[in-house]
Formats: sequence, C-alpha cells, structure tokens
Amino acid sequence: MKNIFRRFYSLTIIAVLAISLTSCFDLKEEVTINKDGSGSFIQTIDLGNNPMIQMALNMQSDSAKENKPMGKMDSTLEETKEKLSKVKGISNIKTATSTEEMKFTVMYDFEDVDALNKAVNALKEEKEGEVKMMQKQYSFKKGQFTRANSFSMGDNGMDMSEIMGGKKDDDAEQTEEEKAQMKQMMQMFFGNANYTYVVHVPNKVKSYSNKSNTTVSGDEKTLTMTIPFLDLLNEDKKVDVGNSVKFK
Repeated sequence: MKNIFRRFYSLTIIAVLAISLTSCFDLKEEVTINKDGSGSFIQTIDLGNNPMIQMALNMQSDSAKENKPMGKMDSTLEETKEKLSKVKGISNIKTATSTEEMKFTVMYDFEDVDALNKAVNALKEEKEGEVKMMQKQYSFKKGQFTRANSFSMGDNGMDMSEIMGGKKDDDAEQTEEEKAQMKQMMQMFFGNANYTYVVHVPNKVKSYSNKSNTTVSGDEKTLTMTIPFLDLLNEDKKVDVGNSVKFK
C-alpha cells in the first residue's frame, strides 16, 4: 500500500502541473534514408523546457529520489551507446543530454535497413525467460521506405512508466478505483504530448500510405507524421503508426 501511495502521490503532482503546461512530453524519431538504403537515425525524448516538471520530480519521496528518472537517464544513454556499438553496420553513435531542457537524444548511422532493425531490436528490454524475437520495424526497397504499424513506449531503454512515477511493484496490487485514477492522470500528463516520426528521402515523394497523420514539406523530400499520445494509449482507437513512402 505504501508503494501505491508513493506512485499515486508522484503522479498527482505531475498531473496537476501538466494541466498548466503547453507541452509535457514529446517523443521524436527521425530517419534519413539514402538511395542505397543507408542512412541515419535520431531519437529524442523531450520532457519540456519547464522547471515545474523538475520541481514535481524533486518533491517525490526520499526512496523515489534515489531512483529518480532524471538521474538515471545519463547512465541509460551510456548503456544504449554500448549496446549500439556491438551492432554490425551501426556507426557514428552519439548521445546528447540537456538537463536544463530535459531533452535526451540518441543518434547513429546505419549501413542498411537490416542494421537499423538490429539496432532497434538490440535496445528492446529483455525479460527473464522470454525468447527475444527479431522484429522488422523498417523495410526498404529501391524507391520505397516503410515504417511498420507498431509502437512500444518501453523501447530503447527509456521506459516512460519510470518517468511518470515508477513501475508497478510485484507486491503492490491496485484496486479498480486506483487503476482508473492512474489512467486519468496518464491522460492528463499526455494531454498535449505527441509522437513525431520524420523521414527524409533523397528525391521528391511520389506517394505515402498514412494520409491521416502525415504532412509533406515544401520541397517534397520530408514527411512528418504526428500522433497524439492519447491516441496511442487508447486501445479502442487502433491508431495507425505505419507509413510507407515511395520516392522518385
């Protein structure tokens, strides 16, 4: 019960503050694809340039502070960099941290889409006793680059359940009322948050599959797909995060 209260308290603080913020959390993935299928990948988690979020995190209990998400992100990025360095076909790995702006970035080059998929899979959390299956997040053939219709908030070592107040402990069961309250707070926290997927192609875009969420730049070489996090969290909505772009 004590653990439930701590999570509830943390989420309450963050949720109340979130109401007054224009942007509380954004996840951006940016891919540049070349004609031969090589390219670069950038992922950025932006918690918003607002000291109120940091204040909310600092108001957590002493035990929660010892495991504070902001303090863990630097070490997580180092672990991420180490894992990526072991993936064949991945190079020029860099990480960037802006503590004041609460922004965390991972970037690297890939020699082909197979290497990109291996990099994405290498960063997925492994669970004890679970067989890790290779998933093809991206695919490429001449003049076409595709992102699969799949999304996970726990990928790349950046588990948002920790940022939002801690994972559920094995010995801490929640009542239906507590679950409903936690869900409501998540909706408040992610009210203005977005998942943004950007892909840069070498020539002008001929067509793309996801018409409802995508815009094209003036030079017709960049697609931007923006999806509200509330849509991703809504299991009934079944939002499409896939996109297949064909270019000249």
